[in-house]
Amino acid sequence: MKFFLFDNSANEVTINEPEILLIREFADLWDLSRNKTKEDPKGSKRSRAYREFTYIWLMCDWASPYSDYTE
Repeated sequence: MKFFLFDNSANEVTINEPEILLIREFADLWDLSRNKTKEDPKGSKRSRAYREFTYIWLMCDWASPYSDYTE
């Protein structure tokens, strides 16, 4: 089951399985009040959450280009 899909052309992660937001830690990342930035004052684009999901995918997924690197 792949929770995230990585788009190489846009260098961004999309959520493939919305059920992942049932996990408290992922739901906290998705919260609107936490995603407020200068570019998105309301947090509706959730750009901060997508950046963090991208980091999680790049560090943990075996399909990531960085999975072969040592820590």
